[in-house]
Amino acid sequence: MNENKKEIKQFSIIKKLKNIECPKFAWILMIGLGFYDLIRGFMHTFLNEFAAINIFGIDLSGGVENQMFLLGIFGITNYITGIMLILIGISARHLVPIILPILPVAYFGGSLLIPNPTGGTAGAPGMLIYFILCITAFLVILAIKIKKKIESK
Repeated sequence: MNENKKEIKQFSIIKKLKNIECPKFAWILMIGLGFYDLIRGFMHTFLNEFAAINIFGIDLSGGVENQMFLLGIFGITNYITGIMLILIGISARHLVPIILPILPVAYFGGSLLIPNPTGGTAGAPGMLIYFILCITAFLVILAIKIKKKIESK
């Protein structure tokens, strides 16, 4: 009996998630962020020397094989997140309001946990815009939801 209640509760949570409304601007933004991540992935993998020199300010004169390898690996994760964001924006729009705040929290949290004393910060403005778009879109969705709740009373 207890197991059955647990299954019903889980189904209820999934049902609530699917009922989350997502404004058109938010899922379009999600698709745009996905394409931005694909571009970042391309820069990190196929143009990693260019990115290392011009964006991260890495001096390639010394032994930097490990840094270049990690830069390329990060590019692969950009491809994965880019494709996922595009797919969410196209076919799982109810998840967009949940994913938007998770993106900057994950990146910001990671940057706090992994110190970067020598790396350049030339890529920071692009990521700052990324974060601002995510947070602003989430706050607008929240404001729309609150407004609808007030109007329905």
